[in-house]
Amino acid sequence: MNNLNMNGWDVVSLVTVLFVNDAILTFEHASVDRRIVGPGRFWNMADHDRRVFRPHCVQYSARKCLEIYQQRWQTLKQFQLHLARCTGATHLEIHRYWLIWSSLVVDSSRPPTAIQSLLDNTGKPLANQFDSDAINQALTTWLSNNLSQFNRVFASVQLDPSVGSDTQWAFCQPSVVAYTYLQLVDGGLANSYLGLTYNTGGNTTPGSVPQISPSFIPADCQAAFMISPALFLKNFLATAASDQFDIPSQNMSIDTNLLSISLTADTAIPQPQLEVDIPHSDTSSIASDFNKAADAIKDFLTGGSSPPSITEIPYLPFLTELQISVQDSIVSTYAKTSTVVKENVLGTVTAYNTSQSWMTLAFDASNQTLSYEPNQPTVNNHTISQSQGIETAEEIVQDAGLVAAAAGTVLTDGTSLLLVGALGGLAQGGLQIAQSSFNADNQNDAPEITGLVSNISLPVTWSGSGPFAASQAGLYQGGFYLAGNLRSTS
Repeated sequence: MNNLNMNGWDVVSLVTVLFVNDAILTFEHASVDRRIVGPGRFWNMADHDRRVFRPHCVQYSARKCLEIYQQRWQTLKQFQLHLARCTGATHLEIHRYWLIWSSLVVDSSRPPTAIQSLLDNTGKPLANQFDSDAINQALTTWLSNNLSQFNRVFASVQLDPSVGSDTQWAFCQPSVVAYTYLQLVDGGLANSYLGLTYNTGGNTTPGSVPQISPSFIPADCQAAFMISPALFLKNFLATAASDQFDIPSQNMSIDTNLLSISLTADTAIPQPQLEVDIPHSDTSSIASDFNKAADAIKDFLTGGSSPPSITEIPYLPFLTELQISVQDSIVSTYAKTSTVVKENVLGTVTAYNTSQSWMTLAFDASNQTLSYEPNQPTVNNHTISQSQGIETAEEIVQDAGLVAAAAGTVLTDGTSLLLVGALGGLAQGGLQIAQSSFNADNQNDAPEITGLVSNISLPVTWSGSGPFAASQAGLYQGGFYLAGNLRSTS
């Protein structure tokens, strides 16, 4: 395999497996004279329900083999071969002179529904133009019409019988390659989740996708599924951000080069209204409210009176800026939330937040449940500013110590002063302008990160009854990987 052109995540293993089924179907419908493409060997160890070829045909010409199979061979409508070397699984091996010594080179700018060229082991086009045309036609037809059938389908194809058992799982050789399609997205191959299965001996093969190195997968895992950074951003992180912050898809900007997601310019996304509790007063002045509230809480804290009564002031936050990026296993966010003060005060309180979360993924082995876990404390810094229109700001903070004490009491009671809106800890209402000490004490609290990364796992579903036992998952170089071991389906 001297020529291996990786098309992102649509690697040569995919098209070689696809060729197995439909190329032979093409030959079956060709004229007898056109079927002679050289000697070959076909055999099968499938069970009766998934039999591809019934007779064992060894050392016959391709013409003779196809004549034998013509009446007894059944075409599979859905290619559902289970992974080889698992108990009760199917093992299909196809050896042909133009398969053993040929590489499939895929156009890197398009999904492999368009094959750029077929090369032999010397790097030259196939000598037999009919072979090249037939393979191209079979691959293109199959990819265009039948790809949607690949939903959790495992297959194994061995192309080179000379490869020893110790290297049969070598990534990108591909002497043995297995794969599965988890989900077809938007009807196209380039936007689908492609899972690759390969040996994880710790060596990076030249030509492998640079964003995720196979050497990052633990060496004791038999298989891994890897999703490109672009797909991770588009189909996982963007989905999670949209769910977490209630952002319409048209207001999300995805940059696959910078591996970031941002809110489009001049956009304001309304977030859930905050009902902030403050002690009640009969005066109409907010400044008087806060002064009386401070006195009431001071008396309450010193045992001088009963708890003050509570009234609610609504605040309506708007998310005006948001950026989310992934670098290695670090999920970073920057957000700006403007909170409109609706009662008695004309102005806004604006919160700025930057967060970093070092995330890993874990599995419950019993049911293959995916969850996110921080591998070190999250950093979450937020600052608050208010517009000039808040006329009573100086009066509100004139006794910052008492106001902070009042806020601390409310927080301790678990009430709604610091409600976790769509961005928890950001839009916290007018009282927060007096809570610089609270901000400093709680800078590592980032509920918005927790909710965000939890939502990232929502598109990932895996059946505990499948033939893949997941043991590790993670983010690496902006991409997503899943590693584990193959197991019997019996």
